[in-house]
Amino acid sequence: MEKELDIMASASASDSTSDRKRVGQTIERLEPGLSRLLLSCVLVLISGFIDAVGYLQLGKIYLSFMSGNSTKLGIALFEGDGAVLTNIGLVILLFIVGAFLGTMITELSGKWRLTAILGMESLLFVGAIVLLLFLHTQSVLFPIAVAMGMQNTMHQMVAHADVGKGFVTGTLFGIGQALAKAIRGKAPASEWAVLALSWVIFVIGAALGALLLTQGSLLLALIASLALLLLLIPYVLHVQRDLT
Repeated sequence: MEKELDIMASASASDSTSDRKRVGQTIERLEPGLSRLLLSCVLVLISGFIDAVGYLQLGKIYLSFMSGNSTKLGIALFEGDGAVLTNIGLVILLFIVGAFLGTMITELSGKWRLTAILGMESLLFVGAIVLLLFLHTQSVLFPIAVAMGMQNTMHQMVAHADVGKGFVTGTLFGIGQALAKAIRGKAPASEWAVLALSWVIFVIGAALGALLLTQGSLLLALIASLALLLLLIPYVLHVQRDLT
């Protein structure tokens, strides 16, 4: 009898510990802190910025928004436009390569994954700038497609919302879905607000990218993007404990 009571007590303690872990995970997911929100906002800003630069510089080809590129690929296939097919196909392929590399870095770098990915992104931007200085060609933007694929692996959970990626269609759908859930009490009201903020910041990033490219130059736009990435590295190192 005593053994049975001990077993029941042990099981109850185990269940209690498990419940605390689940609660802890929920709280961490719903209330991750300002650091995750700030990081995701900057990542989305960069995505919008680079999308505008790529669209205006590469002849209406995106460097982060692959849904738009896939539509354009289908149209080019119908029209038999070999040049557009080649350019868009290359950008999509490089984006996939970036996603592959970013995932590998995430798996191998442990708690330093964010810093490692930001470092690799920065090197890709440096390479694009060097190529631009010596070749003066729009093809230097292709390494940035790799960087954008890598960047999408750094998304963060903020108020139950998955943000920090350049999936604009998913973000807009998520706003409507989160609103419906919030009204029914099945999701925090902050979820749709975070998604809406993410979308607004993406649009602001696109506007800034267009501004720097048209009023300045491609070189200035790339340098500005690189500077933002480099500023993120010490910040991520500082708050690494909260982000992992």
